[in-house]
Order: sequence, then C-alpha cells, then structure tokens
Amino acid sequence: MQLVSSTLLRQKAKSLLLTTIFLLTAFENVAQKSERIKDDLALKNLACDVMLAICFLWLPIADIPANQVYVQTRNTGLLSGLPWNEKQARMLARKLRKAGGKPIKYLIINEFIKDRLPVVAYYARKKVQLIADSATAIQLASYGIRVNLSIYRDTCLVIGKRAIQLYPTGAGFSLGSLAMFLPDCGILHAGYFIPSPTARYPVMQPQTCLNQWITNLEKLYFRFSKVKKVIPGQGMPWYRSLIRRSIVFLDKVNRINQFQEDIHANAD
Repeated sequence: MQLVSSTLLRQKAKSLLLTTIFLLTAFENVAQKSERIKDDLALKNLACDVMLAICFLWLPIADIPANQVYVQTRNTGLLSGLPWNEKQARMLARKLRKAGGKPIKYLIINEFIKDRLPVVAYYARKKVQLIADSATAIQLASYGIRVNLSIYRDTCLVIGKRAIQLYPTGAGFSLGSLAMFLPDCGILHAGYFIPSPTARYPVMQPQTCLNQWITNLEKLYFRFSKVKKVIPGQGMPWYRSLIRRSIVFLDKVNRINQFQEDIHANAD
C-alpha cells in the first residue's frame, strides 16, 4: 500500500513538473514575440527633438520598463536617465542614429542606483559628460567615477542654444536626485524620484524616510508650475498632477508602515 502511494506521488510530481515546464516555455515564447521584449527598447516622440526611450528588463514574471528622455540640441544629444545595462545603451545609440538623432554627449544621472554603475562607467569611457547632483557625485566618486558637472542648486544650462533647467530635488528614492525640466516644451523628468502609481512595479526601496521624500516631492510640485508633461522613472507619462498623485501614494504607504510598526510595538 505504501509502495503504491509513493508511486502515485512520484507520478503526480512528475506530471506537475512537466506541466510547469510547459507553461513557462509557452509563456516565454509568447513574451518573446512581443516587440518590446524582442527589441528591449522603444522610442516615442514627446515633442520637437525630444524622445522618450523606454528600456525593458526581462524577468520570468514580466518585462519591467524604465523611462529615459533624449533631448537633441543644435549640435549634440543629451540623455536623462540610465538604460538597464550596457547592451541597451549601445542599442539606444544605434536606434537614435537610425532615427536621425545626434550622438549622446551629455548624461544626466537622476539618482544613484548601484546596479546601473556599469552603464555609468560605459558612458564615462565613451567620454560622455556626466551631470549629477552633489550627493550622487560623491557616491559615484567612491566607485572611481568622476562627475563632470555637479549640481548643488537650481541651475539653468544652455546646450546648443537649448535651455535645460536642472533642479536637485534632495533625498527620496536615493540620497540625492536631479530633475531635468525643458522650458520650451514643459517636459519634466526626475527618474525614480517620482514613484508613479501607474508603474507596473512601483519603485519602493527608498534610502531615506518617506516623510522627507514627500516633503521634497511637494517642493518639486510647487517649483515647476508650468509643467505640461511629467516623465516618471517607470509608468506612463502624465500631467503635472502625477506629482500630486505620487505624494498621495507615498503618504498611504507611509501610514500603512506606521500602522504596522504600532502593531509590532504593542505586541512587544
């Protein structure tokens, strides 16, 4: 009787394993047929000489997008944000070239993300001018990467006769963050500092307290009153109200965390 039971269990386990392998294989085949999975990168026009570059990271459960903004000036190109890896950085350069874009000569590093260090190092080797807030510049220096321009206050640059406003937002997702605003088209890009509720997987691993993050988001909201379109690190671009929605989203998460901490404190 025990022998029969063990045999049936082995057969069921084998059947379950085969079914799982079949489903995972079918899911991967369907996903590989997706254009965005196949190319790992998509370009969309946002405004005149401004494109949204969406890079996708493939995981077994889904593809995770990350938003970068490419800005073409009179004689050069600027990228705000970082692709997932060096392969995507090379692919982005090829796609921009095919679309008639100019080579990337300036890179705005929105925040310090350790897993993107190889990408930053790649752009540094390509002699791209690195721009970051002062906190991020210090962190990158500890890894031997020198930032060409460190931003510590509200700054307006003119690159190829195009005005580009840079605003260090302070702590949020990381210890430092840098937002880019284009006054001529009203586009704001601040990377993961804006945790969009529309993101498939909202980035919620901050290196600072949520109260400070919320305060800095409110400062960003009131600082740029003429924003027409906000580009978050993940999720769909939206109007200026997206910043307000992000504040509400973080506030809810903060209250849930505090409630759980109170429960644990009372239990102890």
